[in-house]
Amino acid sequence: MIKRRKEKNKNMKIKKLCLLGQKVNDNRVQKANGITLIALVITIIVLLILAGVTIATLTGDNGILTKATQSKEQTEIGEEKEAIGVAYNGVKIDHEGKDVSATDLQAELRNNGYNANVTDNGDGTLTVTFSDTGRSYTIDNNGNITVGDNTGGGNTGETTVEGVTIPEGFYYVGGTKAEGIVISDNPDDANKGTSWEIAKTLKGNQFVWVPVENDEDFKTYEGYSSGELQSYLPKCEEPCTNGYASEKAEYDAMKASVLEHNGFYVGRYEAGIENETERTENSGITDDVVIKQGKNAYNYIGWSDSDDMTNETGGAVQKAKEFASENGYTSVTSTLIYGVQWDAIMAWIDPAYKTGSCAENSFVRDSTGKGSYTGSLAKTGASADYAINNIYDLAGNVYEWTMESDGTGYRVSRGSYRSTGSDGPASRRTSSRPYVDNKIFGFRLTLYL
Repeated sequence: MIKRRKEKNKNMKIKKLCLLGQKVNDNRVQKANGITLIALVITIIVLLILAGVTIATLTGDNGILTKATQSKEQTEIGEEKEAIGVAYNGVKIDHEGKDVSATDLQAELRNNGYNANVTDNGDGTLTVTFSDTGRSYTIDNNGNITVGDNTGGGNTGETTVEGVTIPEGFYYVGGTKAEGIVISDNPDDANKGTSWEIAKTLKGNQFVWVPVENDEDFKTYEGYSSGELQSYLPKCEEPCTNGYASEKAEYDAMKASVLEHNGFYVGRYEAGIENETERTENSGITDDVVIKQGKNAYNYIGWSDSDDMTNETGGAVQKAKEFASENGYTSVTSTLIYGVQWDAIMAWIDPAYKTGSCAENSFVRDSTGKGSYTGSLAKTGASADYAINNIYDLAGNVYEWTMESDGTGYRVSRGSYRSTGSDGPASRRTSSRPYVDNKIFGFRLTLYL
């Protein structure tokens, strides 16, 4: 009995010792787990701090990436200044120290492989603008070179190129004021250049600045047909007296903006569509408008959808006016091109247009070879030959509706469809009832600041 009791007590002691050992182990595990979680939290915090420091180091105002971008830009500026200096001194030597003209400097730069344009500022200085980057420089008659106040366009605010406003939300693509400054609404297109081959790769809707230096550049002028001046203007008016309710107010706002800013933007191409299938008679106006190369024309569209001159809906007028808001533009207003704007383009291309004295081979008088006159619709910007001042398809392909009226019942269109460059040059006026929406009618829109 006594022996059994001793064994029982011994077993109970062993059991207590086991339980105590298990409790100690449990406490050790809990303690170990607690240390692991704290270490994990501390590690995450440290990693976040390091990540923040790394990001700031890369992208801050003094970050590595920012510095790299600035360094690249400064290198390019240095190379361009050097190119100007070499060309300037080369002309000086060739001309035995005489003053360097804008024409000579531009020729020398281009001979040296630089796509640049030079203008004489009339004060003894020249402005050199590189088409590929949009940067401008001023050089005086002592050869001193200063950098202009622009580096192209951006979407965070308005900038300027040769004094031309690049609206907020748009990007400078290339070109000069003389040959046509091109902008796009896609940042991927910035500073790409203006050649026909490059235009194939551009992603955004594109527009070209049309300079209007004074009131004389913003008037309607008689167009040409079959090599002779027309007699259309006496029966035309803009805005139309019999037009829709807000037509005059819209015209006045457009004109005031153009004269204030000395110009406006015009679609680089006729209005087109993204769809690879050509539009048909029953397509309506549900397609979105795009202003890009290689697109089917937005044809089969009337000026409006009725014969009522007071109606502005269901056609080219409506699509043009809605374009800006549909694309999220906040710094410009879109509209169907006005007759006075079309004539401003013609006068910019050939100043003799203002006096009715264009030469026989002038584009505005004879557009042979400068547009599609086959009767089969070509894609927008189908040929490099169809570009004048970086604007495509002003001649041929489709009749383009304008805001101009012909009397009380017709709206004016410009250009031609199936004719010849001589019979139907870019400046020619024709007119039709507003509701006509067959294959041969399209349109072009403009933007004003």
